[in-house]
Amino acid sequence: TVLYLALEDDESRLQRRMFRMFGVEGTSSLHFATNAKMIGSGLDEQLEKFVREHSDTKLIIVDTLQKVREAVSDSYSYSSDYGVIGRLKQFADRYGVCALIVHHTRKQPAGDSFETISGTTGLLGCADGAILMQKEKRTDNKASLDIVGRDQPDQKIHLIRDEVTLQWNFEKAERQLWEEPP
Repeated sequence: TVLYLALEDDESRLQRRMFRMFGVEGTSSLHFATNAKMIGSGLDEQLEKFVREHSDTKLIIVDTLQKVREAVSDSYSYSSDYGVIGRLKQFADRYGVCALIVHHTRKQPAGDSFETISGTTGLLGCADGAILMQKEKRTDNKASLDIVGRDQPDQKIHLIRDEVTLQWNFEKAERQLWEEPP
């Protein structure tokens, strides 16, 4: 079972996307919510209730982080960024689910693509891994996925979008394997 918190969408948009991508309007193992409470103000309880009712839950997608994050000020610190991801990670670890958190990037270029993640490095510092999807131009049909993580080698996967089906397909993958210590 998968729970998708599509917090920037409405139900009709979700149905259209499901039909366009899969030719169906829904499935019994994929659940959507377009509203959720904030982290520390009821979200934990909502997620716990869902997992208790659906004990086979394996994935919870939060789209987007900003919609469940408490706004304490206009500027976030490393500590607050680390803490917000830490709470979601703690929940995921406790219930044995994968928590996929969608977050935005900033538009300024950076030496390391992961430095374009909006906020401080605390967001990436606490997470077990990160996937960054990038296109050179917004209208491009080609993109890359940069993948990093604690327990996996760094990877770059190249994607191409089919203009008819609008689905992303693998074009090629590059892998930077870890070197074993001597």
